[in-house]
Amino acid sequence: MPSIAIAGCGAIGGIIGGFVWDKEDTVLICKNPEITQAIRTHGLYVKGVRGNWRFTPRAYANFSDQREKFDIIILTMKATAVYDAAKDALNYLKPDGFMVTFQNGIVEDKLLEIVPEEKLIGGIVGFGGTLLSPGVVEMTSRGELIIGERNGKVTERVKELQRILNYVTPTRISENIWGAKYSKLLINACITTMGAVSGLYLGEMLRRKEFRKIFGEIIYEGVKVAQARGIKLEKISGVPIDKLAPSENDRKKGFTFSRFLKDTIIRAIGWRFRRLKSSSLQSLERGRKTEVDFINGTIVKYGKEAGVPTPVNEKIVKMVHEIEDGIRKISPENLEELLPLIPY
Repeated sequence: MPSIAIAGCGAIGGIIGGFVWDKEDTVLICKNPEITQAIRTHGLYVKGVRGNWRFTPRAYANFSDQREKFDIIILTMKATAVYDAAKDALNYLKPDGFMVTFQNGIVEDKLLEIVPEEKLIGGIVGFGGTLLSPGVVEMTSRGELIIGERNGKVTERVKELQRILNYVTPTRISENIWGAKYSKLLINACITTMGAVSGLYLGEMLRRKEFRKIFGEIIYEGVKVAQARGIKLEKISGVPIDKLAPSENDRKKGFTFSRFLKDTIIRAIGWRFRRLKSSSLQSLERGRKTEVDFINGTIVKYGKEAGVPTPVNEKIVKMVHEIEDGIRKISPENLEELLPLIPY
């Protein structure tokens, strides 16, 4: 049986940590002393779509508070904290061990500065989770986990990881995990970041036609970057994200049926997930930094490297940083500033 550490005990880490601990040799590294103490005193409570559960895992605030080394370390903290967490975790990884990244956006570019490529397996979280209070989390929606080797091979270790994560939710192995992660990034670049600068729930945003245009343009720029860099995009939750991007003909002035159809699909997404509140907006409301540099910032970075302009993504990254720095307010008017950058 492999030894496992779940680093990060927020919503996603709590859900994964609880269900994996129930079946495997697992330790939780919470970083937050308040969460650590709550779990030690009362246990870890997981509520939501899988029912109500109470787990009693071993929990520590830091890796250094215990002496064990691990075969698998699953990183579930925010993208902004993953570099320091991985640097620390390396000291507690067995020689043949590996780490799993479950962050929004692309964090691996930064992690490869310190973590050998062969020690990284990529992951995507498809279910929803909320931290209700220290040691109490809610699984708000069902969804799969996706994992894969950077080189696309289906190895024995990724099969073993799939077996373990199936205790949490159905887990799929991808032979194109980086294409899948970039596709998920495009979704977050629209939903998470537009919500952060506007302060609106997804349904409120996508009721407005002009804001749906921004949604499509963010994806358009991201798809152009993917094409330039040879990134093969993947369906996420059954959605072919590249099909939502306006075509060159759609971006000309005047009506096209293709643009109408894509606009209808985006509006339907807004209705289905109308009560979704951006995780980056929640970070801003708590006075914390967002993950925008790992999401829209990645589109901008890759675009510059490939010579592909990304004006809408570049502007929205700037807006988020201005909000973080206290020189811009969260408001729907921020999205209206993006409209002159869209040619149709």
